[in-house]
Amino acid sequence: METITIPKMELEQLHRELETLRNSGLYKRLLEFEKNISGGKRFSRADLGF
Repeated sequence: METITIPKMELEQLHRELETLRNSGLYKRLLEFEKNISGGKRFSRADLGF
């Protein structure tokens, strides 16, 4: 495993961005999509909005 060092301010910004993404509707939709795919559900282009 490789160790890297980043400035504390950059780390804090990354944490804020991660929290923002986790609370977004798109992230929740992606998690739902992944769950459906792993459960064997199949999608057509129309299901996905294409």
